[in-house]
Amino acid sequence: MLNGKRDGYGIVYCLNDSCNPFLYECEWKHGVPIQGRYIMIYSGNTWGKYEGQLSSEYLLNGNGCFQDEDGYQYQGEYKQGFPDGQGKWNMPNGDCYEGAWQEDRQHGQGRFTNADGSYHEGEWNNSYQVGVHKYYSKEGVFIKELEQVHDDEDQ
Repeated sequence: MLNGKRDGYGIVYCLNDSCNPFLYECEWKHGVPIQGRYIMIYSGNTWGKYEGQLSSEYLLNGNGCFQDEDGYQYQGEYKQGFPDGQGKWNMPNGDCYEGAWQEDRQHGQGRFTNADGSYHEGEWNNSYQVGVHKYYSKEGVFIKELEQVHDDEDQ
């Protein structure tokens, strides 16, 4: 503590708005968490963990890595608790998306790699593929181009 505020390394146990328990292990400066990790238990007794930068509201903010017990993992940039910026999302089946994110959605240029190593590159808008996507084999050999059309009314 420094001047009545957390300062330095420490551990905090708390509940979020949904009464899910969190255990934070962080470094604080002037009462604000800046870097650390947490583990959270969701309803249904599943867990998620995060390591990286935090905001003053304990939200994921800056660079970090989140993983849950099902094997989903996101490593990259966060803004106010959500993936936002550049990042990589690994799925338990071996698929992976790497590219731009905005407010927890794939948004901008990215690459989706299948578990077998084949992949396609293109643009996403609110997690929908849009525009021309180029498809490649796992060896990087071009296969085809497909125009992706998404009707906003489907959202």
